[in-house]
Amino acid sequence: MRTAGILLPIQSIPRGDAPGAHREACINAIDTLASCGVGIWQILPLNPPDFVGSPYASPSAFAMDPELLHGLAGDIRDPSKRVLGAWLETSGWADSWALFRILKSIDQRSWVKWGLWSDPSNRDIDHLRSDNEEHYWREIIIQWKLEQAMKSIETHARENGVLILGDIPLYVAHDSADVWHSKELFNMGSDGEPLERSGAPPDSFNPLGQLWGNPTYAWSAHHKSGYTWWKKRVETAARRTPGIRIDHFIGLAEYWAIPPEAEDARGGRWAEGPGTSLMDAIIGLSDFLIAEDLGAAGDSAISLRDAYSLHGMSILQFGWDNDAPPHHIDHIPERVVAYTGTHDNDTFTGWYSKIGLDDQRRVRESLGCNSEEVTMEAVKRLMSSKAEIVIIPLQDILGLSSSARINTPGLVSKRNWSWMAPEHWESHHSWAWFSESVKSSDRLPWHDGRESNPGH
Repeated sequence: MRTAGILLPIQSIPRGDAPGAHREACINAIDTLASCGVGIWQILPLNPPDFVGSPYASPSAFAMDPELLHGLAGDIRDPSKRVLGAWLETSGWADSWALFRILKSIDQRSWVKWGLWSDPSNRDIDHLRSDNEEHYWREIIIQWKLEQAMKSIETHARENGVLILGDIPLYVAHDSADVWHSKELFNMGSDGEPLERSGAPPDSFNPLGQLWGNPTYAWSAHHKSGYTWWKKRVETAARRTPGIRIDHFIGLAEYWAIPPEAEDARGGRWAEGPGTSLMDAIIGLSDFLIAEDLGAAGDSAISLRDAYSLHGMSILQFGWDNDAPPHHIDHIPERVVAYTGTHDNDTFTGWYSKIGLDDQRRVRESLGCNSEEVTMEAVKRLMSSKAEIVIIPLQDILGLSSSARINTPGLVSKRNWSWMAPEHWESHHSWAWFSESVKSSDRLPWHDGRESNPGH
């Protein structure tokens, strides 16, 4: 199956101020994509962001951002206690999230500073619920409403041949409801501090490596439980976005474990991940699963990806330095999701403006165009490639510059994660050539031929 997609965060869609206006804007966005033959809408995580807006360091692996309530679900009526109770039985994560939110409203410090509440007894928890009943149910209702909003958006997408593709970050934040509630699932000491931290080893781009700081998983505990936490996580995500991208898929095969006292990632070591035992538990829980296999993917990660016929990723911006697959324009394989760039890259126009003059000349010669047409021609060439799935950031369809970049990794700034698409982006003149490119490259809506794809 050949399908085209768009990368556009829900948070980046312009909308009015009325309750539910954001949900209506999402419905309209789906109509625009479907009219152009687009089969996939990729979004970024909907989880609550950290203090600089990143959804990849969230205080919950399950909850949606409460700040989305007004726009996505502000016009949805409150449910009855019976409906809410039935939903809570299948969404147990919402209970610990609501309790975590109550405690955060009392003490905004990390949960390890909460004293008694760092590791409360079941009796303490029962008292916390009863003493804060109004706040507790308010948090539960927020999550229920957001779930209903996403259900209506996903239903409209499915009815129009569009798969919504979401994103699951591999790790969760240390200061999260998940770690506070389920300490046994993470490599933690008795003081609540991580015994090892996540990151990536040194490479040519990062001589000190990358120290992310999240606690790593106690994989033996997950295995013993039958990966119940992970299965619930994927099932919850798949209800909202039937397609799922596993961020840092490499870490499922082997992960970089860094001592807690280390100042950078150089002192880390490779540790074995859960591999096939986790994949066996979660495969089939979503309609479609892709592996974010960028970076130094070792043989074990590649073998794990291929054992389950998962699509890897190809980034066109990475392909001009050498002729090797999977990133070079002439050597993109079939079973990949190919991008001009992702949310962590500059826009293609911005990237091109920053590379050297010789590199710019090579890009123009390869694409057979002048500088003004580089981004458009890059998209067209990618569309005509062998890649079964091609996903283009909206910024590259509109030809936007670096000011439209979503995230710059390593930069702690509120400029990240704040990009908003232009008003009336749906009527931009670029949709004419893009739609023609989708059709001429024989790319179909998601529901057409989806059964023939082994990645489903």
